[in-house]
Amino acid sequence: MSLNSSVNNTNPPVQASSADVSLVTIPITICLVTVIICMVGLVGNGLTIYLLCFRIKLNQSTVYILNLAFADFVYLFCCCMVSLYFLCLYNGVPTTSDNDRTFSMLGEFLHSFGFNSSLFFLATLCLERCLTVCFPIWYKCRRPKHLSIILCGIIWILSVLITVLERFLIPEHRSTVYTVISVVFLIVTLAMIGSSVILLVEIQKTSIRCRPLKLYIVVVTAVITFLVSLVPATMVRLLALFGFIPTGRIRILSYIMISLCSAINSTVNPYIYVIVGQWKTSISTTQALQSVFKDEDGRSSEGHALVETQQSDLSKNRAPSG
Repeated sequence: MSLNSSVNNTNPPVQASSADVSLVTIPITICLVTVIICMVGLVGNGLTIYLLCFRIKLNQSTVYILNLAFADFVYLFCCCMVSLYFLCLYNGVPTTSDNDRTFSMLGEFLHSFGFNSSLFFLATLCLERCLTVCFPIWYKCRRPKHLSIILCGIIWILSVLITVLERFLIPEHRSTVYTVISVVFLIVTLAMIGSSVILLVEIQKTSIRCRPLKLYIVVVTAVITFLVSLVPATMVRLLALFGFIPTGRIRILSYIMISLCSAINSTVNPYIYVIVGQWKTSISTTQALQSVFKDEDGRSSEGHALVETQQSDLSKNRAPSG
């Protein structure tokens, strides 16, 4: 969705009717709310990044959480800048066409990049948690040691590639690219939903002492928040990309609503970690995050002990036949 294509239509006329006033007041209100939410999200994600970098030991899950926090931080920063830009436009602050074009290109690129990377990191985290439940022995013994870091690098590259294809393609090829990207987003979303359902089902079959319950609650809650806040906004975004939403104030208002929904999704994740970690306890934020993310490490010894027990049983069963 292009900001530059509709930016000249945002300034209200000098003698505005009540309908025109509402068309200006509503976007301004939404932009102000978006800025406030972005500020709250920047604080939460910034704190998460600091704690995971300097206070909490990284493991297979927290690597994805750290990169997701980076992606959300980038998105919220850009979303805040875009909202402030719209506030300036709606309040009659003069801008030049060169500034509009530069801000539009940079803002749209970083906006889409943050959204794409957040989606892929959350989906990857959900799929990996599903693998830990469905294939625990493989996860403990056969999983490549640096798989999380490799996947994070691939996700960042893929996010940049998709964003470049979205924003800087020749107009004649955009409809094809948008169709392919829409299919990719649909597949990723369905995979995330399917793995969440499997995760919930398998958790019910697992003994309570062997499941990292808080971490699973965090993952499933983050997925539900994503679906509630971003799926409707993504549908509007795709309609705009395919040209079903006309240019002008309606398109600008659609863009602002998408930014608000996306900002809510990127803001709530750090607070989900803290709320789940502090559930029914009175502990600090650092301790709350540690209680969420240490579950995997705390059970790693149990997993290895289980594997060693099974291997010893197999060797005992094979001994008589030898």
